Amino acid sequence: MFFKIVKNDFKRTKIITTAVFVFITMAVILAASAINNIANLIQSMSELQERAVPADITQMHSGEFDQAGIDQFTEKHRENIAMQETMVLLTLDGRHIHFGKNQTMSGTVQDISFVVQNEKFDFILNLDNEKLEVMEGEVAVPIYFMQYYDLKIGETITVKNGDYEKEFVISDYARDYEMNSSLTSSKRFVVNQVDYDEMRKFQVGEIEYLIEFKLNENGDSLAVQTAYIEAGLPANGPAIDGKIFLVFNALSDTAVAMVIILISILLIIISFLCIRLTFLATIDEDIREIGVMKAIGISKMEISKVYLNKYRMMSVLAGTIGYLLSFAIVNLINGNMKLYISSDLSGNLKYVLSLIAPIMFYFMIVMYCKKVLKRIDKISVVEALRSNIMERGKNRKYSFPLQKNKWFSTNIYMGLRDVWIRRKLYRLLFLIFIVCTFIIILPINLYNTMNSPKFSTYMGIEKSDIRIDFRKTDTITEDFNKLLEEIKNDSEIVKNAAYVTSSYQIKNTEDSWDYINIEIGDFSIFPLEYLEGRAPKAEGEISLSYANASKDALNKRVGDEVIVKVNGKEKTLRVTGIYQDITNGGKTAKADASLEINKEAVLWYIVSMDVAPGVDIHEKMNDYQNTYDSAQVNDIKEYTQQTLGNIIEQMYTMVLGGIAIAVMIIVLITVLFLRMLLSKDMSQIAIMRSMGLTSKNISHQYLAGTLTVLVFGIIFGAFASSYLGEILVSIAMTFMGAAKIELINVAWQTWLLCPLALIVIVGITIFVSCKVAVKDDLSVTLR
Repeated sequence: MFFKIVKNDFKRTKIITTAVFVFITMAVILAASAINNIANLIQSMSELQERAVPADITQMHSGEFDQAGIDQFTEKHRENIAMQETMVLLTLDGRHIHFGKNQTMSGTVQDISFVVQNEKFDFILNLDNEKLEVMEGEVAVPIYFMQYYDLKIGETITVKNGDYEKEFVISDYARDYEMNSSLTSSKRFVVNQVDYDEMRKFQVGEIEYLIEFKLNENGDSLAVQTAYIEAGLPANGPAIDGKIFLVFNALSDTAVAMVIILISILLIIISFLCIRLTFLATIDEDIREIGVMKAIGISKMEISKVYLNKYRMMSVLAGTIGYLLSFAIVNLINGNMKLYISSDLSGNLKYVLSLIAPIMFYFMIVMYCKKVLKRIDKISVVEALRSNIMERGKNRKYSFPLQKNKWFSTNIYMGLRDVWIRRKLYRLLFLIFIVCTFIIILPINLYNTMNSPKFSTYMGIEKSDIRIDFRKTDTITEDFNKLLEEIKNDSEIVKNAAYVTSSYQIKNTEDSWDYINIEIGDFSIFPLEYLEGRAPKAEGEISLSYANASKDALNKRVGDEVIVKVNGKEKTLRVTGIYQDITNGGKTAKADASLEINKEAVLWYIVSMDVAPGVDIHEKMNDYQNTYDSAQVNDIKEYTQQTLGNIIEQMYTMVLGGIAIAVMIIVLITVLFLRMLLSKDMSQIAIMRSMGLTSKNISHQYLAGTLTVLVFGIIFGAFASSYLGEILVSIAMTFMGAAKIELINVAWQTWLLCPLALIVIVGITIFVSCKVAVKDDLSVTLR
């Protein structure tokens, strides 16, 4: 019998049932996709680590090098070190690499190195996660450059440097565990040993070293790094813990998963509101039937089962469909993962874990349904049979009389009046509109923030028109000094600042020595925004990045002191400020120009400048690039986009996805809400029509009321995305070294385009829904 009742209920409420069913399916799809994405990421990272065998400690070095000392150190610390390998890099400027039609890679912010495959560990893989083997005359190009320059297998690149010129055929793409991410500033091209030896013979590029250690299973990484420093071994460059590569590789896909999970949580909240709306509509329609069932002795539990079984069946079916469709949807969001981490996402783990979403959703829906259905217990037989007569008008009799309206047309006034009288009912719709606006605007604001030149401040980079980087070359110091002299005589440059980054030793919380990159210069010209304190501007002052100042690093606050070893002498510096930086693992520092430059460990030179009003920035950049072809000349926006390219692309996908999801939700909920509202007001609508009001007049009343709720929902949602959104994004970015993100809010997008689009969509939905409902046969309704 109950199955028949449920079946009849499905037939009677096709629109409501279909809307709720689609909505639950969509919620399960997103939740399962997020879990699937995380499962894929875990599996893929595990496989990539297993195949690539990355180093646990990587010490970068340029300058004199003695492998014998490294070998002795390795043997001495065999209790911690399993293997050691040194990779020799031939580092070239991008201008020496030609491709396509007279194009070069001179505009890249990445350091380019040519290497041969390692023998023991830290293997560079192909797209099948197999160890790369490159034949003579061929080259494997990093995935980053394959995407950025649209390089294809079978095409050629030509290396030109001095007397050396050779054409290489692109035979494969290089999946590099340590240098995959755009956040790492170096990329490795893999060539054959014969070609590599020839390049070394012709002295193509600067020689740099990656001194790598693979630890035993229980090896102490900190002990090895401390012992390495105390042994005075080659360390003219940053030391990198292998864990940071894991973070960099997983970052963009983790960001996508976090956004999807956030949307899934919001969808779960909306689904509860949706179910509540559905039950209110259904119970209101069936109020007399409930009274009859109670009158003939059917228990409250049995009556509740009639409605509960419907949603049990719907949850099972929607959950199953959502679960299956999630595997198709996840392919749309894990393209970056397939390219950078693993092309083979086999295994059963993701299928098992994805079941969590539909199962969890089922139990949450059933529990919530039981809670909502408790209102049936409160309905007496008399109330149920008399509800249509007694309830209507009880609370409306003397509220907002029509004769007091002086400002609005009658239809608009009646719509606004209805919202105020039934504000508890409209409150549900108001909350849903807030959430949907949040889902749309937060990803847009996040995308605009990451795509803005201002985002450079979260990378520890001062905002300027042009940034010129000088990396390791034979003429680096000469070119740097020449540029500074030229800028002094350039009337088109209104202000400039020079910065030198060197590697120093710094005393950590364990009273042992670590390495730290300190940038020296005048930081008052292009100031950063500091979380605490200010920039260093006097002798003996230093500012630390958030990651360096945190408890698990140096554990310093503004006013504390740090001890730095400068050219063999210890120097005490006072911390004046803490800033945000997501580059180099987030661990950097800035000191006043009075601090001595560690000439033996200079990493790079940077010159930032602003041009005069009216000067063409790109033309000025081209002039400097042509004059200093060994330099990297970029505007800050281009620098940011190259560094955060993958994440920005992923966020763009999230923007489109968020808009699509929010629009679907708004349409479904609006239809569902109006269906409930119109069923409650059926007799009232019939009376208005019998008094001469047209269906158009009645539709305008509902349109005015619902759009008013929408406008207020958009306003609150926009503010929530700006303020609450900043908190959520900052929490997510804290582990990367940015603890306070200020989202960029583009006014015409937030306050004009998005509201206008939502108003049009909701307006059309209301018009269509009302047009169908208010044209029913009057005689049937009145009867």
